[in-house]
Amino acid sequence: MNTIDDSQPIVPRGLNYDTVSRYVSRAVCAPLLSYLVVNVLARRLDKHSSTTTKDRIAVAAALWATIRYVVPVVGKLPCKILGLGQPPVQWSSEIVVVTGGSHGVGLELTKRLLRAGAQVAILDVNPFPIDEESINDPWRYYRCDITDLEQVKAAADRIRADLGHPTMLVNNAGIVVGKLLLDMTDGEVDKVVDVNLTSHFHLIRQFLPAMLEAKRGHIVTIGSIVSFAGTPQASTYCATKGGVKLLHESLRREVASRYGPNDIQFSIAYPGVINTGLFKGLDLGRFFLPNLRPDSLARTIFAALGSGKGQEIYIPKAANMLSIIYAFPQGMRSRLINLVAGGDQAMSGFSGHTKY
Repeated sequence: MNTIDDSQPIVPRGLNYDTVSRYVSRAVCAPLLSYLVVNVLARRLDKHSSTTTKDRIAVAAALWATIRYVVPVVGKLPCKILGLGQPPVQWSSEIVVVTGGSHGVGLELTKRLLRAGAQVAILDVNPFPIDEESINDPWRYYRCDITDLEQVKAAADRIRADLGHPTMLVNNAGIVVGKLLLDMTDGEVDKVVDVNLTSHFHLIRQFLPAMLEAKRGHIVTIGSIVSFAGTPQASTYCATKGGVKLLHESLRREVASRYGPNDIQFSIAYPGVINTGLFKGLDLGRFFLPNLRPDSLARTIFAALGSGKGQEIYIPKAANMLSIIYAFPQGMRSRLINLVAGGDQAMSGFSGHTKY
């Protein structure tokens, strides 16, 4: 638990799109720049104005402070006064199921949930690396192969008996086999599809009914940027991530439209490459899509769960651009992917592991 470090930026520092945009944003919001812009506009719009430099500085400072601080606060006041805002999540009353919670992003998320006081059920085929004696909060580890429906049902029954009905589900577990499709075995194809996609259906079907009965809950799906831009030598992974993207969207609308009023939220994350070893050797280009630490995604997912509102999470920021890529013709789309994200040769140096 003492290994949690949230002091670093979500996207690592360095020459990349996120760092550049962060500094540009800070510069745009700087009071001095605001003053210079207002001063230049004042001179151009009214060259005969008798306004003094002191007045211009005062106006610029007031304008900047109003836009930067006052407007956002005033905008939130009606919701607070009328009680329309989302109530804060009470972690002590939340029961969270995390698949793949013994390593990588799942482990980092689990540590934050436990620190917050949530009850956590970890499903994984790998042992949970934290001793029970080091954590005071209630949690359970269940060794479960989520590709086996009978094991999923048995684990779900044990979770309900041990902790109660889960209020949050994080479908995090995932694997990749970085081979050309024709070089994969039948078993490898089935395993990727079962872990990355089919398991989502089984786990949701186990825990969604109780959420519907309680009219509250939160389901998180871990997608990927490759669901917007298929990558050679990762066809099964890309296809499954495209599948969970549409599962998320379809189910979100289905629950909202077919089950009456409820407060069940759905979130999905579209991360780039996470430094867990899963995609070792994958090169998507470091400026637009720098590699991320596991805690980067874990922190954003934890914040989404804590907000009580469904979200679409794109990290790094350039991942958001990929959502519009299919607006381009096929040929141009391929050229853009090759230019921005490594494209056809991104997986050529792949040496990642399949930790499942």
